[in-house]
Amino acid sequence: MYVHITRRALLALFIVLFGFCLFVLVVNPFPTMNNIGATNIFLSPSTADIISTDSETEAEDEVKKSKPEKKVIDLAISSPQPSTTLYPHGKKPPAQPKPAEPEVKHKIPDSFQHVKDTKDVLEFVHRQCKKYNRITAAPGEAKKPRMLLVPKDWREHMLVYASNPKTGSTSFKKWLNRIQGSTKPYAEITGVHAMGKYGKFGEVFDWVEQDLGREAQLSDAVKDLYKVVAVRNPLTKLMSGFRDKILRRTSTGIRAPAMLNINPDLTANSTDAEKYAAFAEAVVTGKIVNVHFTSQWSKMKICDFPYDIIMQTETTNLQIKEVQEHTNTTQYEFPGSRSEQGQDSVATVHLAHEFYSKVSPEVMEKIYKYYRWDFILMGYTKLDNPNFPYLDFNQDIDKEFGYLLTEEDRNFGSDLALDDEESPTDDSP
Repeated sequence: MYVHITRRALLALFIVLFGFCLFVLVVNPFPTMNNIGATNIFLSPSTADIISTDSETEAEDEVKKSKPEKKVIDLAISSPQPSTTLYPHGKKPPAQPKPAEPEVKHKIPDSFQHVKDTKDVLEFVHRQCKKYNRITAAPGEAKKPRMLLVPKDWREHMLVYASNPKTGSTSFKKWLNRIQGSTKPYAEITGVHAMGKYGKFGEVFDWVEQDLGREAQLSDAVKDLYKVVAVRNPLTKLMSGFRDKILRRTSTGIRAPAMLNINPDLTANSTDAEKYAAFAEAVVTGKIVNVHFTSQWSKMKICDFPYDIIMQTETTNLQIKEVQEHTNTTQYEFPGSRSEQGQDSVATVHLAHEFYSKVSPEVMEKIYKYYRWDFILMGYTKLDNPNFPYLDFNQDIDKEFGYLLTEEDRNFGSDLALDDEESPTDDSP
């Protein structure tokens, strides 16, 4: 009986096991290492769990290595936008900027770096005038510059302007017209060099004499006015005169016969630099005489008129603010230069080196000698000075220009005769 039961039990057990195996094969017919949980059905549960967990960890590590880890984004912090939002589909990102070109040797410095304090300019000029014995007016007196202008309503603004050609005088006179009530755009204001457009300077004398009870001198008349003049580096000023009076106003860019006497080979096809070399030599040798090309210190009475500000054309756009504050004219915007109006271009350092490249060393020395007092008295720089064309009060004036002085210069100066060479009726810019 025992044996009979045992055989039945074994048969039943065999049938159960056989059925279980069939079930396993149906559910997972291809056992692999990934099915280790199924193939190791006879291992203890704890052991199977450990093996399975290790295998999954290794697989996850492989996935982590192949995929970058996602960063946690702090939405409170700004970050660059992804390229898909910066550049829509079909649009390419902007081209990369070209590498910077090598720096040009002759580069004009920024003007704001060279603006001189008004007091420093006046003190320097007065010191130089005294040192080199250029003062010719008696103590307490003044000598009249080439042209003095006051606005029609001068009592309101108490301004007097000494007009110096080729130093921005056209812009300044347009500004005076605006002060007097003109509402035209600056580009449409013309005829500004006609003296009749401005106030009568004689009225200033009458007003002062009534107050004084006696005849007024020039120094009396201008005492309470804000006295303004603009000056310019002689080298760029001469260039400006050439471009305006010769290149722009002649069909060939040649003023005959003076320039042709200097260089008979000049033609209309010659370069501007070649023409300028002949022009500059003609000026400094007396073959071309014009108020626009003569020395500034003498005709503007730099040493003999009590200016309140001596502006530099190179930095007028910054210094004009001081003039406006002193003359109740801050509401009147100062016009841009003629270059900004498309009529002219600024004489830059590059252009200066181009123009003077055709001037011989001998003629260059004559140019420096001809304008020696503009350099010495106002502190302007030579072409090879790193601060050209601005003022440089730290340069050794005696070393740079002292050798140009003549014996007559040292005994009071021979340039005073320049006034006789100027045309008193030439009031063009």
